[in-house]
Amino acid sequence: MPRLLALGALALALAACDAAETDAALATAALDDAATAIASAVALDAGGLLEEAASAASLAAPPEAGARHPDPRPGCQAERTYDEATGVWTAVADCERGDPDGRFYATFERTTTYRFLDADGQPLPGREGAASVEVDVLSGSSLFRSPRGVHALDALTSDLTVTDLGQDLVTVAGTVQRAASDTLRGRRGVRTLDYELDATLDGVQGPPGVTRRWRRAVAGTVSGTLVATLTRTPRGGETETVEIDQAFTITFPTDGRGDRVAEIVLGGRRYRADVETGEIAGLSD
Repeated sequence: MPRLLALGALALALAACDAAETDAALATAALDDAATAIASAVALDAGGLLEEAASAASLAAPPEAGARHPDPRPGCQAERTYDEATGVWTAVADCERGDPDGRFYATFERTTTYRFLDADGQPLPGREGAASVEVDVLSGSSLFRSPRGVHALDALTSDLTVTDLGQDLVTVAGTVQRAASDTLRGRRGVRTLDYELDATLDGVQGPPGVTRRWRRAVAGTVSGTLVATLTRTPRGGETETVEIDQAFTITFPTDGRGDRVAEIVLGGRRYRADVETGEIAGLSD
C-alpha cells in the first residue's frame, strides 16, 4: 500500500508539472501574439505609430518649390485646406503601398489637423518662422497584410507636438490611441486579437522629410499598454479566449548594420521587430 500511495503521489506531481508547463507555454504564446500586434501597430509601412510620428516630423521640413506641404510618405495622396481664422490646416490622406497579391500590402486613410506656432505660441500659416508644430490625427483606418496575418485598424487618434525645428533630427512627443483587430495564422492555428493600444512618445526623434530615412535614424522611447482579447483555435483543438492587459516599452537600437529595430519589452520578454514591416526576428508562428 505505501508503494501504491507513493506512485499515486508521483503521478499527481508529474501531472501538475505538465499542467504548469502547458500553462506557461500558453502564456508565452499569448505574449508572442501580443508582441506581433504591437509590432504591426508601430511599423512604418503598416501605417503604424512610427508612420504617424514621421508624418508629423515631415511638416518641419522646408517645403519643396511649388508645393506648400508636399506629402513625403510613399504611396500617399492628400488634400489640404487652411482656416485662416484659426491657423489650422486639415489634411485628408489616402495611401496604398505594396502589391495586393504580394507578401506585404497596406492601405490606409487619415484625417489630420495641424498648425505651425512661433516661439510665443502664436499660429503661423506655414513652416517659416515656426518653433513647433501641433499635429492631431482625428480619425484613421487601415488594412495591412503580411506573411504572418492581417492587421485591421478600426480607430485612431493622436495628439503630437513636433519641436527642434531646424535641426537634423526633430523631436516628436505626445500620445496615440489605436483600436484594431489582428488575425494571425501559422502552425499554432488561427489567433485573433481585438485590442486597444495606448502609447506615449517620449523624446522620439527622427529626420524631417521622407519617412524612409527613419529606418536608420529613429531614436527615443515609446511606452504604453495593450488591452486585448485573444481568441485562438489550435489545429485540431478547441477555441479558447485569453484576456491580455500588459504594459510595454519600445526603444530603437541599431541592428549592427546601421538600421534601427523596434525592441519591444512585454511581460518580461524582449522582442526585436523590423521598423518598416513589423516582422519580429526569430519568432515562431
